[in-house]
Amino acid sequence: MQPPHYIRIGTPDAPKVVFAHGWGRTHRDFIPVAEALAPTIDAYLFDLPGHGKSERPDAAWGTVEYAEYMARYVTMDLGIDQCVWVGHSFGGRMGLRLGVQSPGMMRHMVIVAGAGVPRDISTAERWKRKWKGRKFQKLKAAATTEDELIELEKRFGSPDYVMSRETGMRDIFVKTIAEDQSADLPRIPTETTLIYGSADTETPPEIGRKIAALVPNSTYIECPHYDHISILDRGRHQIALAIKEAVAA
Repeated sequence: MQPPHYIRIGTPDAPKVVFAHGWGRTHRDFIPVAEALAPTIDAYLFDLPGHGKSERPDAAWGTVEYAEYMARYVTMDLGIDQCVWVGHSFGGRMGLRLGVQSPGMMRHMVIVAGAGVPRDISTAERWKRKWKGRKFQKLKAAATTEDELIELEKRFGSPDYVMSRETGMRDIFVKTIAEDQSADLPRIPTETTLIYGSADTETPPEIGRKIAALVPNSTYIECPHYDHISILDRGRHQIALAIKEAVAA
């Protein structure tokens, strides 16, 4: 497997900051923040394995394997002893794993719209999902062409689920979204800033508040009106402020 693709922005002798994007995204999401902070940080913006220009893993990795790989590459290949980890969505899931598996490399974590714990679902919603899942499986079994199958996936699946077929990442996607890190989060010693958008329907504020309640040394910030993606652009000033405070501490 080839080393992951990344770009570097900033001042070489400044505090190291590693940026990890969300599912189906790339390093480009964090370029505005890294450029704004370039005089005060040394930023590494990655395409995580299987995304952007980085080769996908040769097996169905979960966040445990992703965290192990990134910790090894950052510390051993790049020689970074300690960094601020900034992760959006999937990159946030991975950051939470690193907080447990490799806390020594973490100076601070900034988790933006990160998942990792289950949502609270009402009984009615749970039954609705079961019914929808059974209907999908029934129609899927009756599909006779790949085009029919793709249309069913678009009808019943999330955009990320649909895209995972196109990118050849379906096995990894299914494995990672099924993970529940709740039991491990209280073991994270790293100071953590959690930033969530109030209008986010993919990782809603409920998720952020649950993570904040489990991570001992955490601060929860909720940004009004931002959704899962606009938190990266309209909310970039809040992310930049969290990084500035982390490197100054």
